[in-house]
Amino acid sequence: MSEILKMQNISKSFPGVKALQNVNFSVNQGEVHCLIGANGAGKSTLMKILAGVYPKDEGEVYLQGEKVTMSSPADSKRLGVITIHQELSLVEHLTVAENIYLGSYAQPRFGFVSWKRLRKQAQELIDRLGIAIDVDTPVSELSMGHKQIVELAKALEGNAKVIIMDEPSTTLSENEIRTLFTIIEELIKQGITIIYISHKLEELFAIGDRVTVLRDGKWVATQKLDELDQASLTELIIGYKMEKQVRSTEQPNFTELLRAEALHTRQISNVSFSLGKGEVLGLYGLVGAGRTELLKALYGVDPLSAGAIYLDGNQVKIDSPSKAIRVGMGLVPENRKTEGAILGLSVEENAVLPAYDRFANGGIISLGRIRSEIADKIRELNVKTPDALTLMGNLSGGNQQKVIISKWLIRKSQIILFDEPTQGVDIGAKQEIYKIIQRLVAEGASVIVASSEINELQEICNRILVMFRGSIVGEFRDPQAQKEEILKSAVTGGTTLWNT
Repeated sequence: MSEILKMQNISKSFPGVKALQNVNFSVNQGEVHCLIGANGAGKSTLMKILAGVYPKDEGEVYLQGEKVTMSSPADSKRLGVITIHQELSLVEHLTVAENIYLGSYAQPRFGFVSWKRLRKQAQELIDRLGIAIDVDTPVSELSMGHKQIVELAKALEGNAKVIIMDEPSTTLSENEIRTLFTIIEELIKQGITIIYISHKLEELFAIGDRVTVLRDGKWVATQKLDELDQASLTELIIGYKMEKQVRSTEQPNFTELLRAEALHTRQISNVSFSLGKGEVLGLYGLVGAGRTELLKALYGVDPLSAGAIYLDGNQVKIDSPSKAIRVGMGLVPENRKTEGAILGLSVEENAVLPAYDRFANGGIISLGRIRSEIADKIRELNVKTPDALTLMGNLSGGNQQKVIISKWLIRKSQIILFDEPTQGVDIGAKQEIYKIIQRLVAEGASVIVASSEINELQEICNRILVMFRGSIVGEFRDPQAQKEEILKSAVTGGTTLWNT
């Protein structure tokens, strides 16, 4: 394979931070080159330099052997380097065809756009990807997977040579991920090169040819993926050998803490289950199965139309998050940036938000007690922040997640609900979050974890409940030994109870 892209001795600094230090990164034409590193490793900065968002301080960029300068995203696109961001840049109320040609409509004749020609060309681009999508459909009516395909069609319209895909599978179902991989393979056949960024190691091994690892703003390694395994790649990413957390197969003595009986909302139907004291209970299912909706029902976000919730044998009415907090429940939501944190407030303000009453005496809040406890939690949870007054938005995703968890530790919640707790965080932070969950239960809390990652649930849960179309269809009491049955239940909706 010939080299299509070379970034040589790239350095970039921000006030007080050396984001990149003499980084070398080269990509061969027609390969899927994966780029990985812990949060703060420098991969986003490197790609933003390539995309023309940031100017580099030092170094050179070569495209097809020629030295180039990307001083703006328009320069990058003109040279054939296209970025597909995690948050898609589509206009929901416009059609597929209009989105594909947005900003670069086909050459008008006599001052008018030929919509017939535009739709025809848009359909040809979609057809190149091998997926049946009507280009007259408004984007708002598409699934997330099909929206991703529209973004790829936009890249083809821009005559892409190199496509940067930043966490492309975050919001996709398993079927949509398989479709995405099929399309990537088709793009490679057409001579297009892919730079693939993801925290999900299994995806890298499934689709990638080579991988480049960055750590602390420096190049660590570039290797063929078939010469590595997950353990060795993890060691390159974090810089030391990770000891996998192994959940004890011994079941805790079951003492019921929470019981849900025949819960109904607009999204879930006839859901019944129990949660034991000191238990980690998993919720698994495909996208749309009802995992998030069940957590929202328990937390009082979605009102119950029928059913009952019991705590310590007593029925409780939870019709708002404030009621849930008062009875000892906390939620770590799927979307931490919009639902779990206030990015414009400090770490300290976020951490104490639901627990101010704990630090009040006669209506007067003790800032000294607050700061002392928050300092303890920052140390205990290994939150990487300059200080507690740093804005939440300046932290990495993994550290934001740990601050959100700290809210419920400070509140001393007895039940904590986690929705996709490690989504978008690096492998090191992921293992730290697993340790935090295990410590929570060791200290007497109970945990419900909803996740689309079956391996994650197998690693940390005592039991796994499988959801399908808004209902619980399976219970697995030895999840580490039942992966195939769990997956089958999630796909088919077959009711299963495992007593082993």
